[in-house]
Amino acid sequence: MSTTEQGGAGQDQGSAEDPREYVRRMRALPADQVIRDVLFSLLNAAQVKLGRKDARLLIDVTTVAHEHARPYLPGEISRQIDQVVGQLRMGQVSAEGKASQKEEPEENDLGRLPTPPSAGTSA
Repeated sequence: MSTTEQGGAGQDQGSAEDPREYVRRMRALPADQVIRDVLFSLLNAAQVKLGRKDARLLIDVTTVAHEHARPYLPGEISRQIDQVVGQLRMGQVSAEGKASQKEEPEENDLGRLPTPPSAGTSA
C-alpha cells in the first residue's frame, strides 16, 4: 500500500471508509490483474536500477514469480513479461559492465551479487 493509501502526504487523514474502500476494490480485482501489476512494478523498478546488484535480484524475483503464476495469466501478458525480462537481462549485463568501472558502489545497493534462481524456475 502506498503512503497516500495509508493516509500519507496529499490525503486527508480521512474517514474510516478509506481502508474499507481499498479492501473492497482489492477484493473485486481479478488475481491475474493483481499479479500483472506486481510483476510490472518489479520490472519497472529493475529498469530504474539497471547496473546495480539489486536490479538483478528484482529481475530474478520477477522470473520466479512469473513462472509460478504463468498458468493463471493470459498468454499475451506472459509474452510481454518474457520479452521485458529478456530485454532487462541484456540491459543488466551491459549496465553491470559499465558500473564495474566505477570505483564506489551506489548507495543502498546490495552488498553481494544475488544467486540466480534454479534452472527449473528460469524463463
